[in-house]
Amino acid sequence: MRIAILGGGASGLYSAILLKKKHPKDEVVVFEKEAKIARKLYATGNGHCNLLNASLSPSAFNDPKGVSPYLARYPFPLLEKTLKEWGVETLHEGDYVYPLSYSAGTYVSFLLQLAEHLGVRFVSGVRVLDYETKGQGFCLKIDANPAPMDLTFDKIVLAMGGASSPKLGSDGKSVSFLRLHGYDLVPFEPGLAPIKVSHPEILKGMAGYRHEGKVSLLSKEGKPLYEEAGEILFKDDGLSGIVLFNVESVYLRLGKPVGAQIQLDLFPEQSEKELAAQLLADQKKNPSFYLDAYFPLDVQPHFKKAAQGEEAVALAHALKNDRYVISGVYGFESSQVSVGGVKLSEVDSSLESKKEKGVYFVGEVLNVDGFCGGFNLSWALVSALVLEEGL
Repeated sequence: MRIAILGGGASGLYSAILLKKKHPKDEVVVFEKEAKIARKLYATGNGHCNLLNASLSPSAFNDPKGVSPYLARYPFPLLEKTLKEWGVETLHEGDYVYPLSYSAGTYVSFLLQLAEHLGVRFVSGVRVLDYETKGQGFCLKIDANPAPMDLTFDKIVLAMGGASSPKLGSDGKSVSFLRLHGYDLVPFEPGLAPIKVSHPEILKGMAGYRHEGKVSLLSKEGKPLYEEAGEILFKDDGLSGIVLFNVESVYLRLGKPVGAQIQLDLFPEQSEKELAAQLLADQKKNPSFYLDAYFPLDVQPHFKKAAQGEEAVALAHALKNDRYVISGVYGFESSQVSVGGVKLSEVDSSLESKKEKGVYFVGEVLNVDGFCGGFNLSWALVSALVLEEGL
């Protein structure tokens, strides 16, 4: 049997390794439009490759009900066991799981060497434009002439990813032909990206400042929609950081509610009353420079202005209720995952197309996206294992 995998990212690599291990006599060929295989994987986890999350659960994904059966079949212990069986040693930092090398580059090199050792063939620098039925199989249409090989295959695995991080190869164009095959796709949007705020001038002097706190997504009327604690990174025109990335994805999943707000609680461990008392006590000790113990000089004006004065009670309220109206989100070039893709209703329990037998989907090309922290790479492996089970 000849199997073509379209896309050399995480899900494509995982699928190739698993299929070749299961069917060593089959020909498995990975087509990647970029000259370099798995370019996006090199950048994951700030170059350390956060490859799994030990608290893997449906609630971390956009479609909990849809992914639940797959995660039940392949929970975290089984995912880590799979990698260890390949020879991958892991490092745990809380729930975040990394390769022991703590290097995305080394991890990618390991996967490529393993795949090549098993006999997987890679065809890079070639974009697959479409495919058509030919006999009992399929024939690929590519942008290379002459073709580098026989392009007829018995099975096709679509692992093209989404549209996030176009500089790393994910431009979303590879899925355009799927609409011609009648698939129901949710349009791609940039998930896990910074959030833009209205009236960005209020952030003057804040760019680059980081502060731990609790971030709440609120409706226009102030109703809580989601909250999470973590590091907040202020930008010239918006807010960033892992916690904001997750809030941004929730904002998209909710349909970008008009007038939605971000509320920052920069001192979540203290009540407003406790914080006001602390500020007042410090102000009495050092009236002219007590805020130097809290914030750098260049960011102090932001909070003084928000408090409309330096009165301790007003300042405490501002620090616990720093609000911004969302005006939009950063683009695909700043996002880590695509929200959208082929609906799970288009595939069966083995991720095989309900429209075209012999066509399978894995990874980000499906309408499945998770929070930061290894959830999306976990899905890449889960979907590859589901594929292996059914193929």
